[in-house]
Amino acid sequence: MSKKIVFFGNERLATGVTTKNPVMKKLMDAGFVIDCLILNQDTYNSRNLRTIEAEEFANLNNIKVHKPGSIDEVKKIVAESGCEIAVLVAYGKLIPESVIEMFPLGIINIHPSLLPDKRGSTPIEQTILDGDKIAGVSLMRLAKGMDSGPIYDQIRIEISGKESKQELSDLLNIAGADLLAKNLNDIIGGDLKPVEQPTEGITVTKQLNKTDGIIDWNEKAAIIERKCRAYQGWPKLKTVLFGKNVDIEQVEVGEKTLQEPGKITADKDSLKVAALGDEIEIISLKPENKKSMSGKAFIAGYKK
Repeated sequence: MSKKIVFFGNERLATGVTTKNPVMKKLMDAGFVIDCLILNQDTYNSRNLRTIEAEEFANLNNIKVHKPGSIDEVKKIVAESGCEIAVLVAYGKLIPESVIEMFPLGIINIHPSLLPDKRGSTPIEQTILDGDKIAGVSLMRLAKGMDSGPIYDQIRIEISGKESKQELSDLLNIAGADLLAKNLNDIIGGDLKPVEQPTEGITVTKQLNKTDGIIDWNEKAAIIERKCRAYQGWPKLKTVLFGKNVDIEQVEVGEKTLQEPGKITADKDSLKVAALGDEIEIISLKPENKKSMSGKAFIAGYKK
């Protein structure tokens, strides 16, 4: 049984998070050989990234790194690897069927949701936005449709519903690594067959853009607080306070208020803004072209 694999992706399960590469580490600890790492060149171009954690890990472990600019390049890399199976974690681009078919045992994908719920590119963010208390990871055989392939295994995880995007990403990244290590030998040996996804319960997450982070103070405070956690790193939660553009980094839902949404209340100890029904207390923020600071420090330095 061959234990040599191709690895697609950077293990960053959401935009704006980092990773400690638990999947690649777990594979190597389990005796698998990562022939090469294939990174999506478009991700680098669109995010102005240089070396990221997955590439650093590969370099430290003498794993070849490829950033192909075309499907033909991908096919050449796969053909030269001679691998029968691949693993994909956060590649950021659909893999065409012509590449999937080059692997006799398929491409195994770790997706951070309980499929068919939350297909698409932002399941971490959507889990936070929905206020879910159950998250999960699916181990799927890649198919040509987006996150539509058959499922090998899943794990359900109870969460507090207060996790940051980074915290939830870390939790599901580790869970995915364990799930893969538990099942990969059986997948390769043919002892574990995938089961088609249900046709009911399908939801698709939306792709985020910069404008999603602009605060609407007419929304409920609980929704704004969730967005603050879901949009950490990117697209970030943004507003204008005392004429200054700021990124809001941490908030808490405060007391009920009859103040008009958007009304700022500031004293020497706290910075609060009225949302629909409740106040939002701003714990930390980052003014444009400045370092992060507490709401208290912002009041002292910027309130006029």
